[in-house]
Amino acid sequence: MNWPRREGVGHMRFGVLGALVLATDGGELTLSAPKLRSVLSLLLVNSNHVTQSASLIDELWSDKPPMSAVTTLQTYVYQLRRILGDAESGADRMLVTRSAGYEGRIPPEAIDLCHFENLAKQGSDALLAGEPLRASEVLREALDLWRGPALIDVPRGQLLEAQAIMMEENRLNALEMRIDADLQLRRHREVISELKGLIAGNPLSEAFYSRLMRALYLSNRRDEALEAYRKLHRTLAAELGLEPSRPIQQLHHALLADDPASEDPTLAEPGEPHESTTLVAPRQPPPPAELPPDIGDFVGRGVALKQIRDALEATEGGQATRIVGITGMPGVGKSVLAAHIGHQIRTRFDGGQLWINLGGSTLNRADPGDVLASVLRTVGFDDGSIPRSTDERARLFRTWSASRKLLVFLDDAFGALQVRPLLPTGPESAVIITSRLPIYGLGASEIVHLAGFDMMEGMELLARIAGRDRVAREPQSAQEIVTMCDGLPLGIRISGERLAVARHWTITRFAKRFADEENRLAELSCGDSDLRSRFHHTFHGLDEEASHVLRLLAAHRRCVTADTVASMAGIGAANAERLLSHLASAGLVIVSENGIDGPFLYRVPELAGLYATELAGTRPKGGPQFDLGVMTSWSGLPKGEAELQPVTHTQEATDV
Repeated sequence: MNWPRREGVGHMRFGVLGALVLATDGGELTLSAPKLRSVLSLLLVNSNHVTQSASLIDELWSDKPPMSAVTTLQTYVYQLRRILGDAESGADRMLVTRSAGYEGRIPPEAIDLCHFENLAKQGSDALLAGEPLRASEVLREALDLWRGPALIDVPRGQLLEAQAIMMEENRLNALEMRIDADLQLRRHREVISELKGLIAGNPLSEAFYSRLMRALYLSNRRDEALEAYRKLHRTLAAELGLEPSRPIQQLHHALLADDPASEDPTLAEPGEPHESTTLVAPRQPPPPAELPPDIGDFVGRGVALKQIRDALEATEGGQATRIVGITGMPGVGKSVLAAHIGHQIRTRFDGGQLWINLGGSTLNRADPGDVLASVLRTVGFDDGSIPRSTDERARLFRTWSASRKLLVFLDDAFGALQVRPLLPTGPESAVIITSRLPIYGLGASEIVHLAGFDMMEGMELLARIAGRDRVAREPQSAQEIVTMCDGLPLGIRISGERLAVARHWTITRFAKRFADEENRLAELSCGDSDLRSRFHHTFHGLDEEASHVLRLLAAHRRCVTADTVASMAGIGAANAERLLSHLASAGLVIVSENGIDGPFLYRVPELAGLYATELAGTRPKGGPQFDLGVMTSWSGLPKGEAELQPVTHTQEATDV
């Protein structure tokens, strides 16, 4: 455990790059309980950010938490505080309770992971600046911090497993950069045996094969370099049915012609002048500016805007990319809010803005590899320099983005596996993710959940679209429309647009038509704005149990407790609470308190309830038609991260 300590922050150090380590000047401390190690590990990899209690519970017990999960988690946190307190004064300040969970307030220099990331960034910058000697030294120091696979002795659930994979990817990226620096320094003979060992452990890695071919050629072993290519060709064909990528094929052709310097200047004969190899785009287009237009009638969201700004500003100056999530039900305005604040802060990001529609709420979810190829083309890479595999594309994007100040929007995201390859690595970059469900495991600084507008905001939006004079003349009918929309911005917007088109209608007349529940969703269709289609995609993604509970709640039309839902659905109370929590996270159920000590009350929002009622019937008014028998088949539909389709990353904002 050998990394710097800052004066005044104590002497405790934490290690996750290998086995979990807690070390003080007096020696190492041992945590014997496996779940206690898991809790500490998640707090460490998410240090100085709030880790939600729900995330910790999911990590410890997956989808089967015990009834005592919250109490047990509190016990683990108490034990950690006691252990830290025995070794370090001010332990209460190191592990802070927040409203949504817990925050490990640990200086970055006290965690080996943070020290590694800092050194890797310095090494990347040095390599890009044409300083291979400094790059090699700094990257070696970074890699020496690794004591084995990350968190090797910690039981890993979904979140920690994702973090361990990401850490291993960063280690391999640093290792590749260090080898590149050594090749530039003509240390080709020293890296040959290392590369052969790396290929044995990563037999499909074109990155290691290409570097081995270069090292062998520079060592006057061209026949072995050509044999390395043939081995790669055989392995890819046998394992994946693929040909090697175009860049390594070009290197192979250059080796056959005994003219590899034409493909890579670092392969010129020793003593010949050559330019430093850097991973920059072959052409330099202007920085991307892909934000969709802001809307002129933006209303409200003052609290959410402040949350996002505070989260982005609170982490400035750190080594981690700033990430903010925006969640909520269909039509609540996630994408519009993201675009609005993007226009407010875009001048702080001179590297440009990328807007990527991931289609997470549809059956055409974007494949991250296809998205990366599109992004790399946008920033200047030609097709020949874009690798074939998603992993290689992600590494190239991370290297390109490391020294830039980017503002990246990942709109309508599905899950962490779809999002993670698209995250930039620059500490001055920021990412805003919109999704209908919270996405855990990304180390987000803040997750902002959007609800519907209150009456004042809803009336203001309706007045801006339909006309202030009309709303002022018929305020009661206008309020009825906002109420029947349950404050949902998209519903209010479509109502206002229909009124704006039908100038001869009174608001009262529209409100009376709107009061007909059988036709209300049909009324909420104007041009390409259609609320029913938004609900269709979200409801389509629910499993059988969740959709059954949602239909029961919609039919009940009142606030009920989890025990009532359990009785109605014929399921256990714990299972009912789990399903209700999932539906609430998707914005399909509203939760309210029933007194100070009373149980929570649950209800379905007005328009979502109408759509659920349509699905439970036989003939919805327009759009997809379902009955209860069809509903029970939903759980058999593919909903995994493999449901990914190509999508153009510059599509406009899709949510209102």
